Amino acid sequence: MPSYKLLEHRFTFKGNFAYAADCIRHSLDMMGYTESETEEADLYVYNHTARDLEPDMPENSIIFKPTAPTSKHFQICKRGYANSSEITFYEPFYDWRKVKQEEWNEIEDMVERRANKWDDSIMLKWPDAENVKKDHILIIGQMPEDETVMGFGFGNHWDKMCQIIQKLNDRNNLVIKLHPRIRKASHRIRDINKSIERWEEAGHQVFSGYESIHSVLPYTKVAITENSTSGIECMMHDVPIISYGYPDYHWITKDLRILTRLNEYVDNTSWFNVSTSRKFLTWYIFDYLCCDIPSTMKRLEELL
Repeated sequence: MPSYKLLEHRFTFKGNFAYAADCIRHSLDMMGYTESETEEADLYVYNHTARDLEPDMPENSIIFKPTAPTSKHFQICKRGYANSSEITFYEPFYDWRKVKQEEWNEIEDMVERRANKWDDSIMLKWPDAENVKKDHILIIGQMPEDETVMGFGFGNHWDKMCQIIQKLNDRNNLVIKLHPRIRKASHRIRDINKSIERWEEAGHQVFSGYESIHSVLPYTKVAITENSTSGIECMMHDVPIISYGYPDYHWITKDLRILTRLNEYVDNTSWFNVSTSRKFLTWYIFDYLCCDIPSTMKRLEELL
């Protein structure tokens, strides 16, 4: 019998990591694998990393990482996770897909219950954002030290976001949704609170707490992000996305390389195709991601 080894390499198996690890373990058991009691195995299972970061990673390895849209969803890939995963570099076959009504009903149910990748936490509460500006331009902030923007991306996320806000500074419909942990980084990001004060003085609306993005997106004209998983939630609301990073969903976003094109892309969103966006989203959630034993077995059979 082939054997496997689950490695608590980056994160210990707690919460959604434990759920994903259990799904993988049970699926491999059902596929005829046995869990190795030594360091030797026919398959190694890593978490929250990329092959490029692991010079000693055996060729016979896979990587998993919990992700949106819920705390039960996770990605499995041979190359990495998020914007280091295989689907970032090789366009998946999603455009052939027909969006089933029952699938879209399930997505609408996720929206209704304010689903997110931390929705199993008993500690975190997700209140609705209040008095959200109508028909706004949404700037989505990320944690500047997160690996997807510092290590996969080229860094300086905060500076890039600030430049985008400055480029749109004269507009009266700007909403800035910062990462809920961003204020804890105030000792690492110079003048973060002053930046927020300056934006608010300019008339921009800033959310820096745990407000649910699902209560913001119904009023969003267009969203701008580097590579946040909030892009998945944008798709759930049929919101056009401008991305200035290289997310794994960049196939359905407007790729912003130069700031001089920003206003044009914001004012004219004819580049957005809601049908294509929905096809990618339903493929991503229902055909690609794992969330239980059957979907995990299906994905593992594709990879192994």
